[in-house]
Amino acid sequence: MRRVAVLTAFVLVSMFAAVAPPGTTTQAQAGCFPETGFCITNPQFAEYFRLRGGVRIMGYPISRSFTLEGFEVQFFQRVVLQMQGGQVARLNVLDPNVMPMTRANGSTFPPPDPTLAAQAPPVTSPTYAQDVAAFIQRVSPNTWNGMPVGFYTLFSTTVPVEIAFPGQVPDPNLVTLLNLEIWGVPTSNPAADPANGGFVYQRWQRGIMHFRAEVPVTEGILVGEYFKAVITGRSLPPDLAADMAGSRYNGQYSPGSPGWTARPAELPSTDMTNAFEPGTGSVTPPPAPPTTAPAAGTATPTPTPGAVGPTVTIQVDDDQIDPGQSVSVTVIARYGTPIDWIEFEGIESENNNENDNDASNDPQLARMRFDCDDRTECANIWTISPTIPGRYTLRARGEGVDDVRSEWVTIPFRVRDIGATATPVATGTAAATATSAATSAATATPAATTAAATATATPAP
Repeated sequence: MRRVAVLTAFVLVSMFAAVAPPGTTTQAQAGCFPETGFCITNPQFAEYFRLRGGVRIMGYPISRSFTLEGFEVQFFQRVVLQMQGGQVARLNVLDPNVMPMTRANGSTFPPPDPTLAAQAPPVTSPTYAQDVAAFIQRVSPNTWNGMPVGFYTLFSTTVPVEIAFPGQVPDPNLVTLLNLEIWGVPTSNPAADPANGGFVYQRWQRGIMHFRAEVPVTEGILVGEYFKAVITGRSLPPDLAADMAGSRYNGQYSPGSPGWTARPAELPSTDMTNAFEPGTGSVTPPPAPPTTAPAAGTATPTPTPGAVGPTVTIQVDDDQIDPGQSVSVTVIARYGTPIDWIEFEGIESENNNENDNDASNDPQLARMRFDCDDRTECANIWTISPTIPGRYTLRARGEGVDDVRSEWVTIPFRVRDIGATATPVATGTAAATATSAATSAATATPAATTAAATATATPAP
């Protein structure tokens, strides 16, 4: 019971200490949460929050929008949202170069298991969505050691289909891809906490599921709260503090310093002014978009008025890789009428998305098209292994059988130069999701198929 009390104390301190600091008034308005005193002011963050499970999955906002390493971000209790290329992505908080958390507040979480990862189905499979759903159901059970851990149910009910697909019967393949966008795949088997057999955890690519037998309830660990504690030093558990002592994020929040950043050389292009001070006022302005006007005929991520074609989303499971490393690119499209095709390609970043025919020199990033067979929902996954180092833009679009083509939607992508010393930067979520008037195609999955979703996680008060 002591472990329960300690964990609860951390949650209460991290939430309620932020509700009403001196001189701050929390206003009740759309997008604001009196539980924490923060608001979601970026409309794209707000829409993503609404469509991907809201408080039930992401928890409450625990920061304002601010600029972290060149990207506009906002912290939530369980996730950190990030703008990439004008679209919403997720910061991979558990990545080795961010916060590879295996213990916090007396809890011990299972580390990544390479043996389990090797069992995941290849994304090149033509039935990948069904295969990955079966894999997750096998390794992420609802019952473990006689306890109703509910891990598969939490995964499969993550995205609220009644909100994401209003008035529709969604393709279960698309629902699976959206759930994978939030969690990724399991990277450990279930494991009980060594100090408390009533706590059972399972590590995923983008979060840690937590079953608490005394309630019982299954929800996500508050990784966003812990990351905030690392940056601010507020309510930071000693064990996590010890593990993150050498991190570039550790103790960086410094009110009164330029950009409120203690060691700006370690976090370039960062401005945390007022980032973790509750309120509804102005937030730190996000980085300005490129000032160069697009050339005539340029496809941009902003849909034009009138006919805009299919709504397209492009995702990548890692936006920074080494040469030759394989990465999956997922494109999803929806349209009110049949879709003819979706396509995807990579271009060099300096091309600024200006030339419709401006492809990369890397053949792995050449334009690839997928036939949607006149479906109104279409998805595909490509596995690519680029070898030429550089900064790229991955972009996707689609076209209906009515010949209306969507604009390109884009996300940034980098192939590291392993011969150079790179400054580590915060990476976006594996599903760095770009959404606009188009949906991109990727692998050889004619239409990603798998189970539907609705989360059971209830944020701790």
